[in-house]
Amino acid sequence: MILIIAAIFTSACTEPIDIELDSTYDRLVVEGAVTTDSMNHYVILSITSDYFSHSHSPRIAEAFVELSFGSETIQLIENEGVPGLYEAPYAFRGVIGTTYDLDISQVDVDQDGVEEFYNASSTMAGGSELHYIELKYYPSSFASGYAVFMYANHPPEQRDWFGFKLSKNGILLTNSLSEYSVMSDDIFDDGYFPGIPVGFLSDDETEQEVFPGDTVTFELDCIEEAYYNFVIEAQTEIAGYYPLFSGPPSNVISNISNGALGVFAAYSVQRTYAIAE
Repeated sequence: MILIIAAIFTSACTEPIDIELDSTYDRLVVEGAVTTDSMNHYVILSITSDYFSHSHSPRIAEAFVELSFGSETIQLIENEGVPGLYEAPYAFRGVIGTTYDLDISQVDVDQDGVEEFYNASSTMAGGSELHYIELKYYPSSFASGYAVFMYANHPPEQRDWFGFKLSKNGILLTNSLSEYSVMSDDIFDDGYFPGIPVGFLSDDETEQEVFPGDTVTFELDCIEEAYYNFVIEAQTEIAGYYPLFSGPPSNVISNISNGALGVFAAYSVQRTYAIAE
């Protein structure tokens, strides 16, 4: 009898379920940032696609994109070989405390014959001071590898939000939004980060495995609260909701006007490295 009941429940659990999701109207998706790195900063424009779409989201070509800060305005030029990629015509460094405004026009995302205008604004955060990182190896039958610890200061009277990235021998390991770690300074009121864990490089992952002599580089990003909230909500959407049939998710918060999705961010960058022993 027990075997019969088990067989019934097993067959019930493997019954296929067809989920039909309705299409909705198209929205603009913006991905862009200005940092303290000297580079040709860029913005990527695309259009939303259906959840079960097997193709990349279509890019938006021939838009008019401007970046303004202080008394300066730069027109971002579309890359000839990559539609939807708009780049600054020259390299520059972002400045802490400066507000950067992104304006996007000459686009008709909903194809109703009327061009739309979109705007986003971000003020570059800063003030924290990255001192150094420490690598500690932890052998374990469960998950062995190098843990990365950060030592840094930040103004105790200032509310801060941070992002962390790790590279090994010049290759970025945290190269997707789901792997980008963010944190607020809520639990460190004295303004000092006393060797907090900011990453783990597992021996079980080929791209992460670190050997003596390898260089591990850590990047500390000082970000705005809006970017922090965007990352948290986006990672929640990527990970999925539990239980499986919980309420429907909502769109990830965005700082782009006119109902667009995505994010435009300005943040300062500091880096340091350590060599594994």
